[in-house]
Amino acid sequence: MKINEAINQSYKVLSPVSKTAKLDVEVLLAYILNKKNRLDLYLNQQQELNPKELDKFLNLINERHQLKPISKIINQKSFWNFDLDLSYNVLIPRPETEVLIDLVTKKISQNKKMKFLDIGCGSGCISLALLDYFYFSSGVAIDVSKEAILNTRLNLKKFNLKERLKLLRQDVFKFHSTNKFDLIISNPPYLKLSDYINLDKSIKQYEPKEALIGDSSDGTMFYKKIIVNLKNNLKLGGYFAFEIGDNQMIKIEKILNINGFRIEEKFKLINNQTRCLLAKKIKNYTLQ
Repeated sequence: MKINEAINQSYKVLSPVSKTAKLDVEVLLAYILNKKNRLDLYLNQQQELNPKELDKFLNLINERHQLKPISKIINQKSFWNFDLDLSYNVLIPRPETEVLIDLVTKKISQNKKMKFLDIGCGSGCISLALLDYFYFSSGVAIDVSKEAILNTRLNLKKFNLKERLKLLRQDVFKFHSTNKFDLIISNPPYLKLSDYINLDKSIKQYEPKEALIGDSSDGTMFYKKIIVNLKNNLKLGGYFAFEIGDNQMIKIEKILNINGFRIEEKFKLINNQTRCLLAKKIKNYTLQ
């Protein structure tokens, strides 16, 4: 079977179940054939797939037909300046998390010897992006998941950044540190249980539940714990950076304000929901 035939036939298979069927087919075929990019497929449309390549490709198409995310099929996801390895059971990095990094870069000088704490490191995407942009930075990353620690370590090694990040397998609710940070950043679990139940099958089946559900009420439990328990680990003038869920902004802003923080930057989605925020520490005490 030639490349153009494989693309056309597989598109027909995936189009009923995927809104991105054409892209899916191209990414999977380029992966199997070790093409640098999807354009190479169209520059070599008459190339024949050998039986082994065809068999592997059709198996991947079948996995995608079962709604398995592309990133979980090829164990890779592009994020920031990296093609991250996703060999373990971790959350797939989303574009909104890159926006969170952008908010940080607007407020902190690139040349600063920044110390950061990444809570819930998952794939390692946030820590790697910070280490990449802030040349003189170093940090600590924690996650309760063994798979997350292994995945982050894998990516640190892949991109030669392991000397600048300390990895700890710890529950954020039990985490204590004497360190003072310039930035504490997190994309914690923030869905209500009822929201999780209504998620697409592709997310519920292939991404870790514990990385998605914040609590059974309004999803803000992690933010309150992080802000209250770790505010004293931020230097005066330092920042909390959070990715948050729908309808959580008012409550989280209130928690931040009464603990000595002022929101400096935020990013809203097209539906006017705040998804990312950056809050500056302006007081060394709390009114609580």
